[in-house]
Amino acid sequence: MKTTFKNTGLLIVIGLIFASCSSPSPAPIPVPACSSTNTIFNQLYANVVTLPGHQNTNTFDTEIHEYTFQFSQNKTICSIGYQSQLAIAAVPYKMEIIDNNSNTIVYSGNHVFSSANTSYVSITPTPIIANQSYTIRRTMLLTNAGNNFSNLIGRAVNQPGALISFPQSFGIMTITGANFYQNGGPLVNRGIPYIDFAYY
Repeated sequence: MKTTFKNTGLLIVIGLIFASCSSPSPAPIPVPACSSTNTIFNQLYANVVTLPGHQNTNTFDTEIHEYTFQFSQNKTICSIGYQSQLAIAAVPYKMEIIDNNSNTIVYSGNHVFSSANTSYVSITPTPIIANQSYTIRRTMLLTNAGNNFSNLIGRAVNQPGALISFPQSFGIMTITGANFYQNGGPLVNRGIPYIDFAYY
């Protein structure tokens, strides 16, 4: 009888030792910060504005504004920043990111932006592969803009009477071209639209 109690006690002690040695649950992987403060696009854009004869303005009354870019590192786009025109501040813009290698839309969403300044909306995290060409596109249809062409304009850097020189680079980002078209244009490489984005 004593042996049975002794064996049972020994088994309980061994069980407690093994239980205390089991590995703890892995800590949750933190979600990276999606900071829109002084983004790499904003810095690139600011550099282009300072070039001789260039200006930061609201222009190009076409439905589509877009630019083509690439990164030298893999990143994930997590938000998009834009500024609406006052008269259509409640109307959503369609924002898209296109993988130019496969001609595939990798992100598409309709978003409302502030007319007072650049505001940011979170998007489904969208991976960007290093040294691959992408286009970020803003669409506002004329019918959604009250059939008023002046509501189609957007913030852009341009050089009146001349083309923007491409490529334009800052850090890991290079913009290789831009286009303004549909219900006007096409105006190829006439400016860079201010379509900002944050990434991690």
